[in-house]
Amino acid sequence: MPHAQRTINPARVNFFRDLKGDLDPKALETLDPEKSTSQGLPRVVGSSTTKIERYPCITQKPTPTAIAGSISATALQVGLGKNIPRWKTGPTKTVNFAVLANGYPKPELAFLAAKNLQEAANEWNALKLGVQFEWVYEIEDAAFVLTYAKEVSPGTLAEAFFPNDMDLNVLNVYPAAFEEGAVQYLKNIFLHELGHVLGLRHEFAPELETGANLKSVQIGPRNPSSVMAYEFPPKMQSSDIDSAKAFYQFPGKHLGVMQKTGTLPIMDYDANN
Repeated sequence: MPHAQRTINPARVNFFRDLKGDLDPKALETLDPEKSTSQGLPRVVGSSTTKIERYPCITQKPTPTAIAGSISATALQVGLGKNIPRWKTGPTKTVNFAVLANGYPKPELAFLAAKNLQEAANEWNALKLGVQFEWVYEIEDAAFVLTYAKEVSPGTLAEAFFPNDMDLNVLNVYPAAFEEGAVQYLKNIFLHELGHVLGLRHEFAPELETGANLKSVQIGPRNPSSVMAYEFPPKMQSSDIDSAKAFYQFPGKHLGVMQKTGTLPIMDYDANN
């Protein structure tokens, strides 16, 4: 089966030329999605009786082990600052991701992370929101890259970003995600982080993430067990499914209640372009 056809926009050519010029080629080596499924995976240590009580998710980002660059910040609630970021939808719309092969303590951990990210992506894809996650080989075709990063806050598992028009975003996975009590829930961890990639805020954003730059709008009913809450391991709830579909199927240009939070304009970004 051939690789996905490259759809790189000419405007991104200089970015990737400079990126490859600044870094050792090995730092940008990616896993081939067509070959990775056949790779042997490390034995997962831990059990369901050893688990984290609360999902730790931060917004500060360190420099990834294998790649350096400008990375956007993360935060069902939607909206960030002055608008509500969302991906454009359509029959062929995808949010492509590549997986860096190096930087992990053990090479096989890259395959383990990639496999679980793909499984989480498949669960979001099953909702048919109008945009699909797709694993690609060429980094030039990717809207974001999965990479291993050294933690700056103990216990941090992973961190993502919101929809935007950057040439390349990063989804970081941290050492704590491979420790006993977390590694068996890698797919769940990525379910939460891909929710951010789709534009979803934390369920508790109105209470704990406030201010002009973190203003949010509520979509659907509140649910403390939401995949976007801090309950561990994060699991997709029926309310998440309904709210995510409502968000991506909403045809208007503004969301919000004028009397309470005011309305925010929806900003639709075209991934991979």
